[in-house]
Amino acid sequence: MNSDTSVPAGTLIPAPPASTSRAGAEREIDLTKIPWNVPWAMLDEHEAAAVLRVSVKLLRRQRHEGVGPRFTKLNGCTVRYKLSDLQAWLESQPTGGGAVPGTRERRGPGRPRKAVA
Repeated sequence: MNSDTSVPAGTLIPAPPASTSRAGAEREIDLTKIPWNVPWAMLDEHEAAAVLRVSVKLLRRQRHEGVGPRFTKLNGCTVRYKLSDLQAWLESQPTGGGAVPGTRERRGPGRPRKAVA
């Protein structure tokens, strides 16, 4: 394999999600062609969705809400994601098994039941 397109050791290559573009056509993404060792590489939304293992629709919604990874608009309409920004966003996401047992705040008994006649 060529060193520019090889995937670093220990990097998982996910299967691309079944996502559709606005035209309704599915697009296969070959993740072996992504230059993993070039942090400034610009990926389109389909490639970014495949790297993050999410749908293109979710990326679009996160972009609209301002909560997803950083993106760049070229010429005012073409969306691109920097590979380093995707990696930084993934690193910033919380991980783990949730709350420690016994530390959850107990709530009240809830709503009273209806009386059966």
